[in-house]
Amino acid sequence: MSNVSIERIEEVLTYRAVHGKRKASAHFDIDDGTMKRYERKAKSAGLDLKLINRSASIRKISDNYSDGELRSIASGSRVMAGASKAPMLDFKGSTIKFGYLTDTHLGSVHTNPSHVHAAFKEFDRENVDFVCHSGDVTEGMSNRPGHVYELTHIGYDAQKEHAIEVLESCPAPLYMIDGNHDRWYIKSNGALIVKDIAERIEHATFLGHDEGDINVGGITIKLWHGEDGSSYATSYRVQKVIEAFTGGEKPNILLLGHVHKQGYFFERHIHAVSGGCIEKQSSWMRAKRLQAHTGFWIIEATLNENGVARFKSEWYPFYM
Repeated sequence: MSNVSIERIEEVLTYRAVHGKRKASAHFDIDDGTMKRYERKAKSAGLDLKLINRSASIRKISDNYSDGELRSIASGSRVMAGASKAPMLDFKGSTIKFGYLTDTHLGSVHTNPSHVHAAFKEFDRENVDFVCHSGDVTEGMSNRPGHVYELTHIGYDAQKEHAIEVLESCPAPLYMIDGNHDRWYIKSNGALIVKDIAERIEHATFLGHDEGDINVGGITIKLWHGEDGSSYATSYRVQKVIEAFTGGEKPNILLLGHVHKQGYFFERHIHAVSGGCIEKQSSWMRAKRLQAHTGFWIIEATLNENGVARFKSEWYPFYM
């Protein structure tokens, strides 16, 4: 014991703090008694065990996050308790600007890919920091009679390749969730089409099924799709979604897809944007007397230590 250097003891205790006592004992081939003697000698030599443990915790965090995410954590971004890890954007400054589009339904005869490109062109002109998509990236394939005749691209492979071709021209980092149309491929054969699309596009990230979070500058942006239907008033659906959030899980900004309706609402201190759609009114929607609000958004938010200080959203409609 007397021949063991302080440097060696510090190495053992740091390894234990990172990997746990059992792994440290096995790795260095020492028993519990020896470990305790190492602790006593470390204290007598003036080593700060709390500092060693803290450094180990920092090392664990650094192993799980990228450099950009670590800088965001240091600036106040957070991961919501109980949720999967959300990407944290490295943002410097007090204002963010991002593009928002949803329900592109790529592969449908009712979707014009040139409208997606027009949105991307405007996002590029406005120099947005990133772009969000709240699901129904593809049209999918349902079992509804006659649906196959409403497709420009039939099947998983054709729709996936078409979506990649259209979306890879996005001028900024693209964050996507899937919607109920995308999940028809999951239900039929387990294929995760939006995840597969994102993996093929270098600057795209798949956030999750039906919902996903982005943390930037200390605030949370939630993308949400849903499988409910249109309400009698555009605001009613948004209000009911917001009411369902418990206090600790409320996002600062909520981006909603699915019902093809556009609008901005402020409830429970949540800035909520119903995203509209890129797909024009389909024959199915017309039969159900459902209107399609076709267009996209550019959103600007000013952030401070209390969250979103100012919020500005602009709707860019397509006139069919």
